[in-house]
Amino acid sequence: MAEKMCPSCHKPLKLRESGYPMGSAFLKADRVHVDIYECPECHGIRLYSADSDMVTCPVCGSVHSAKEACAICAMNKAFDEANK
Repeated sequence: MAEKMCPSCHKPLKLRESGYPMGSAFLKADRVHVDIYECPECHGIRLYSADSDMVTCPVCGSVHSAKEACAICAMNKAFDEANK
């Protein structure tokens, strides 16, 4: 993968967080995962589509970071237990 460069000061960006979930877990079509990069020089933040550490839930089929549990399945379980 090519090194990501800061468009402002042209220094190499440093990966701060990979596969960070953004958007609502309730609207799984609108939920995206991004890699967060920071410039060590100007401290600018850049977001890129996550390109690693992503898995597909075998139960519901949603895509999420390998670092987190499936939010859709967790909510479904919580709703099921609340309605018992």
